Amino acid sequence: MEQVSIQVKNLEFSYNEKPVLKNISFDILKNNFVSILGPNGAGKSTLVNLLSKVLSVSNGEIIIEGQNIKDLNHLEIAKKIAVVPQYSNIGFNFSVYEMILMGRYPYLSRFTGEKPEDFKIVDEVMELTCTSVFKDRKYNELSGGEKQRVIIAQTLAQNSPIIILDEPTSHLDINFQIEFMELFYSLHKKKGKTVIGIFHDINLALQYSEKIMLLKDSSIYRYGDVSDVINRTNIMTVFNSDVYIGKNPFTGKLYVSPNFNLNFKYTDTVKSKSREVKIHVIGGGGAASKILNILHNSGYIISTGVINNLDTDLYTAQQLGITFVSEAPFSPISDVANSRNLELIKNSDFVILPCIEFGNGNFLNLRAAEAAINIGKKLIIIDSSKIDLRDHAEGKATKLYLDIILKGAVVLKSEDEILKALSDIRHNYK
Repeated sequence: MEQVSIQVKNLEFSYNEKPVLKNISFDILKNNFVSILGPNGAGKSTLVNLLSKVLSVSNGEIIIEGQNIKDLNHLEIAKKIAVVPQYSNIGFNFSVYEMILMGRYPYLSRFTGEKPEDFKIVDEVMELTCTSVFKDRKYNELSGGEKQRVIIAQTLAQNSPIIILDEPTSHLDINFQIEFMELFYSLHKKKGKTVIGIFHDINLALQYSEKIMLLKDSSIYRYGDVSDVINRTNIMTVFNSDVYIGKNPFTGKLYVSPNFNLNFKYTDTVKSKSREVKIHVIGGGGAASKILNILHNSGYIISTGVINNLDTDLYTAQQLGITFVSEAPFSPISDVANSRNLELIKNSDFVILPCIEFGNGNFLNLRAAEAAINIGKKLIIIDSSKIDLRDHAEGKATKLYLDIILKGAVVLKSEDEILKALSDIRHNYK
């Protein structure tokens, strides 16, 4: 069995009889990178304080590397867990070097001073954290970002197997945020450190985490692998905010982006009526994702296709629970997928053709748009980029595209115009 680093059982905690944590139970395996996310007041900081024994456990159990936290004194805890706090103000004006050397205090006895090994470790972490350049300066004379780098160095000097990050990069510029997250990730991967982080920046957490814990209303809402926990429904439920979740094209990791208010506002009455309207979006190459989000947020019944299995549009459809037609990666659209796509078009009230790149592999999607207008469907085309620049089918796409427009398609310059166009078209139908 994999070894458990931290085990929490039925943990509860209250301030002045107000529950802050309720029935918290979870395991963190050794050499895991776990991020704890949740809105303000969800209990994140309280949980960290209990894990590090800043607060005492009254109800429930916390087991650290096989030992009950109640049986460990503060020096023993410090040898097992190092905490990087969000803020650290001290009353005495120690030098930077002295501050970092304090990280070795769990290993010093009452009657002996620091050993050569302690100084060696301090020198190493100062190099890692770029604090050597101001090691002789007084801590209270540093900027907020410099102070945080010193606190991180002090934490690393503890050389504990478990590192808890309590918003460690909140005072750092973005370059140092990434640098230190890479450092913690490297310690996790190369040194076998167990890392537990509290973050407000969800995307920063997603780049490095293996597990995610979502806290809501003082309880664990979800805990598990990133791909299982981070989805639109869970984020909306926990943070009460609508988001788009996609994949970073460079890293392949998930990222979360807020769905900002759209230029055209729907009243509740109009949004309610939109639930009766079916719209099919011809997708591909990520061109449909924004449209799918706009229509989904406005209450429309949506389908999309044909989309390759590794396409961003397919991932968006899955996240939003939208019916889709898919095709194998890097494969031309098959007759089976095309037939299913045409069936969805027949059952729709409107068809939307995004600003798609066309080649021989997906030429049937353009044929599907033609079929839609031929059977009397109202076709909306997003023409934000010239078709000849998107035509990779030796001119065939340009010719067919222009023919479709001549047959009466509604042409828009931006996805942001879609809701207004749909409203106008529906009003004219009446």
